[in-house]
Amino acid sequence: MASSCSSVNSKKKHTANAVVTDKNTLVLHEATCGDLVFDWSYQFLTREAVTEFAAARLPADFAERKAELLNGRYMNISEGREVSHVLSRSRNSVLRDTGSAGGALGGADNSKFARTVLKLRSGNWLGATGKPITDVVNIGVGGSDLGPLMTSFALREFASDIQQHELHTHFVSSMDGGQLYAVLPICDPETTLFIIASKSFGTSDTFANVETVKCWVQEHFSALSPEVASEWQKAWLEHHIIGVSANVQKMTDYGIPPAHQLVFEESVGGRFSMWSSIGLAIATTCGVQVFQRLLAGAAEMDAHFDTAPVTENIPMLMALLGVYNREERGINNIAILPYDGRFRHLPSYLQQLDMESNGKQYTATGEAICAPTAPIVWGGFGPNGQHAFFQHLHQGYDQFTADFVCVLHRAAPKFSASVAFALDQQQKLSVANCLAHRRLMAFGEQSETPTEHYPGKHPTSLFALKELTPESFGAMIAAYEHKIFVQGLIWSLNSFDQPGVEQGKKVAITALKRMHGESDEQFDASTDAIIRMI
Repeated sequence: MASSCSSVNSKKKHTANAVVTDKNTLVLHEATCGDLVFDWSYQFLTREAVTEFAAARLPADFAERKAELLNGRYMNISEGREVSHVLSRSRNSVLRDTGSAGGALGGADNSKFARTVLKLRSGNWLGATGKPITDVVNIGVGGSDLGPLMTSFALREFASDIQQHELHTHFVSSMDGGQLYAVLPICDPETTLFIIASKSFGTSDTFANVETVKCWVQEHFSALSPEVASEWQKAWLEHHIIGVSANVQKMTDYGIPPAHQLVFEESVGGRFSMWSSIGLAIATTCGVQVFQRLLAGAAEMDAHFDTAPVTENIPMLMALLGVYNREERGINNIAILPYDGRFRHLPSYLQQLDMESNGKQYTATGEAICAPTAPIVWGGFGPNGQHAFFQHLHQGYDQFTADFVCVLHRAAPKFSASVAFALDQQQKLSVANCLAHRRLMAFGEQSETPTEHYPGKHPTSLFALKELTPESFGAMIAAYEHKIFVQGLIWSLNSFDQPGVEQGKKVAITALKRMHGESDEQFDASTDAIIRMI
């Protein structure tokens, strides 16, 4: 097998350049972009070592490939299309067009996306029985769920105070209906609008939820009157559904009126799509202006990635340090540890972004790779993790690396001065714990008593946001996107496809047919036994 593998990762080791993990000789290493500070001091590498590693591992045509990405011309060769998600927050933004994915520039309030959001948030979008929409349910999965969910949760406190109509946004993704089970009882079919968010507009997980929603809606409308009962589906599609997809034909075939279709380009990958019309749920939660600021922050990171030198370039440093830890130190996992409750969904989002993009054993041209590529990404809310898995991190056997995330200052303008002060003190407590645990993981604590001995020597990085704003959040997420791109180039991967999940879907379809008695295909003793139980 080894002879058939690509030697793309067979590089000279550079471990000798690592600095001893001695707190007395630690050198401060930071890179900044706006209000975002990336501290990589605890990676225990010199700037010279990183520069040397970059020269050894970056492909010769890196500058050209980076320019292609930033200009929407980088090719996803396996799917035969360009990669254009970066343009979603710049010249092809949904806030700049008049309905298509790449229309003429115009005012933000004139775009179809913005008009839709403003109509919902003002209370002017009426349901089939004339009542204003009060609840929006985003039905999607993967990139159509994780990005909007994470960002809506993180930035909802920035929602405009001028909104006079109360609007609640909910998220449903699980194919088992568990989330619908919780959401439907608190919603009214007459005042609930559903966003069907699916790039292909055919994802089985998503439409399993949609079909259950249709049963719920039909049952309600059919009980109102004979006239409404006979026209319930037309009324539902015209007043209670918005489609967000790259597939216009499928939305039209489903019966969604063109006025309720928000389209994004096929060249925008699902897990990179929160900047496009897939971000509708973010805007309904937070408002158009907040969404606009989010895009601006991401665009600022794009410019930083384009021009900053390697040892001051946040995405480049993230990528190179990640490759170094994977290849030179042999660390196979990275923990995402946010110390701010608003970032609760960040680990799940980054897990998809990284592992679905670069979790591969073959190059972009289909050659087998014999060396490790992307790490396992995991993590959790830091303050809760201290009471759960940090014991293993501090005194367990396994090596790991981690990204800590904290917010240094917190404004609380919606509260009284005394409550705002109390919240600020809690923020300081969180930051203190973040810094303390990060430091202990790095330097450890030496003792001959096993229970008091902390090995340390775990390389970590820190994202410190001076204050959480839509701009700083957008910049941080864009930095992670560019990190994935750089690592994909280093490992000769195509970071923009995901064929690994397709085979499982095919087997699932066959198994479902067997459960319904539409197939007699045999699998294995265990699978067949469970199917018989069903």
